[in-house]
Amino acid sequence: MKLAELIHDMSKLNLELSDFEQKFGVKSPEFYQAITKGELEEFDYRLEFIEWLSLYKIWLSLNEKYQQLVTRQPIAISIKTTVMSQHEQSTRIAV
Repeated sequence: MKLAELIHDMSKLNLELSDFEQKFGVKSPEFYQAITKGELEEFDYRLEFIEWLSLYKIWLSLNEKYQQLVTRQPIAISIKTTVMSQHEQSTRIAV
């Protein structure tokens, strides 16, 4: 997976996670801690909690991949590759 694709997917997930964070008034990492400790079993939002938990686990996985890619590939090269790709796409559209 390319770094730019990873960033795109993580950004989309951030929007979805933000909806849950606003609804329940807590950030995803704190929610994750509470639910994994079993502190939320008494609430009637189980389906929403399952969805939130799933989205956050996906985000954690993508974040881990992001960290691995950034470690292996210098940021300057990633930015240059992304900018060049965007430039090529805009050139093709203009033609």
